[in-house]
Amino acid sequence: MTGKYISNIKVCLSVFLLLLATTAVFLMGGCGITGEKTLKNTENYVDISASEAYKIITEDEGYYFILDVRDQVEFEDSHIQGATLIPLAEIKNRLDELPKDKPILVYCRSGRRSSEAADILIKSGFQKVFNMLEGIQSWEAKGYPVVKEQKNQNIESTTASDENGDINTISVDEAYDIFQNSKDYLFIDVRSIDEYADGHIEGAVSIPVDNLEKKLNEISKDKSIIVYCNGSGCNRSVMAVKILIENGFNKVYNIGGLGIDEWKDKGYPFVLGY
Repeated sequence: MTGKYISNIKVCLSVFLLLLATTAVFLMGGCGITGEKTLKNTENYVDISASEAYKIITEDEGYYFILDVRDQVEFEDSHIQGATLIPLAEIKNRLDELPKDKPILVYCRSGRRSSEAADILIKSGFQKVFNMLEGIQSWEAKGYPVVKEQKNQNIESTTASDENGDINTISVDEAYDIFQNSKDYLFIDVRSIDEYADGHIEGAVSIPVDNLEKKLNEISKDKSIIVYCNGSGCNRSVMAVKILIENGFNKVYNIGGLGIDEWKDKGYPFVLGY
């Protein structure tokens, strides 16, 4: 009886030690997972919608630092009031211009560049970073207010006469018909390189309007040229057409309507990337 009793005790003790070891491993593993989750949550930026961004900006005016990471031309076309412009390509070299004692709300046109910028900020030690999903295009679609630079307003005042004079404007549907049925046309996207990467007409080449004069020798005068940006509300394609005409390009057309956004909405061939 005594030997059997001792044997039972040993078995129970072995089971207890096994359970104890298993529990310890489980707890250690759990702590590791929890630690990883906590680390991830505290070192990630937060995605918010345009509606959420508008709410926090208007309710806590001046509390959030609003960062626009598009280029100068896009910023001048329209931006959120109070926003500071630091293009994505420059942000790593201008981190000292950003406050670490305020939450930072980052936006671009569609949300791609702002997510890259937000990631850079987090990795650089900024702890409260918010990325506005779908960018300023979503903001404007909801009717929220934007600021337009006076410089562009002056350009807009001459656009109507330009379109009735030297500039030939075609609709998105007409552009698509040309895209389908002719090989003698060159499509040029005159937005920024990052906007081009966000989505462009299939086969279009990227030449931002700011670089156009430097790239004229790369453009054939044997083909008709179709220039586009974001449609009638975007002056960059009008500026590009004027530059081309002044430099001897005779067959130049500007896509009107809503430009690339309308092209995309109608399901016409659309490509992402560079």
